[in-house]
Amino acid sequence: MVNYVYLNLNMLKVIELFAGVGGFRIGLEGWKGKSASSNYTKKIESNFKVVWSNQWEPLGSIQHANLVYEKHWGNENHCGDDINKVANPDFPDKKVKEFVPEHDLLVGGFPCQDYSVAGVNTNGIQGNKGVLWWNIHKILKARRPAYVFLENVDRLLKSPTKQRGRDFAVMLSTMSNLGYDVEWRVINAADYGMPQ
Repeated sequence: MVNYVYLNLNMLKVIELFAGVGGFRIGLEGWKGKSASSNYTKKIESNFKVVWSNQWEPLGSIQHANLVYEKHWGNENHCGDDINKVANPDFPDKKVKEFVPEHDLLVGGFPCQDYSVAGVNTNGIQGNKGVLWWNIHKILKARRPAYVFLENVDRLLKSPTKQRGRDFAVMLSTMSNLGYDVEWRVINAADYGMPQ
C-alpha cells in the first residue's frame, strides 16, 4: 500500500530538534532575510518555515546553546525544556501531538557524544545522550513528516565499540519500520571549504 503525501511546496513546515544555536534554521530560513550562501548580502526566498524547535542539553545545568538560540530566534514556538517532557518514548502518540505541531520536515543534529571518537566509555544509543534517538523516533511515529534530515558524527556508523554498527543499524531499521526510505552518506565538510 502506498501512502501519498501532498505537500505545499511553496512553504514546508519544519521542526528543528537539538537545535544548538540554530544551524539548520539559518541554512533553511537564512538570517534576517538574507542568504547564508551569499554571505548574508542577498535576500533569500526561502520555502522553509521553522514552526517549532527544541534545544536542551542533557546533564547541563546552564543551557548555554538554548540561551543563544532564544536570543537570536526568540522563544515563540520554541521549547527549551527536556525533550522528554514533550516527546517521551513512552508517551502515547496523541500526547506528543499536543506538544509537537504538524510539520513536513524534521531536522536535527542529535547529540553525538555517545558516538564520537572523542568520547570516553561511550555507550552509543544506550548512553545518556545517545538515547535521545528514541525521542526523534517518537516524533516520527506520532507525526509522520514527509521528510527527515539528520546529521551526526561519522563514528555513528561504527557505534558502539563492542558491537560495531549496531546503533546505526537500529536507527535504519526503525526508520524503515515507520515506512521511510533512507539514504545516508558521510560528508567531509573540508571538501566544501568548511570546518567540521
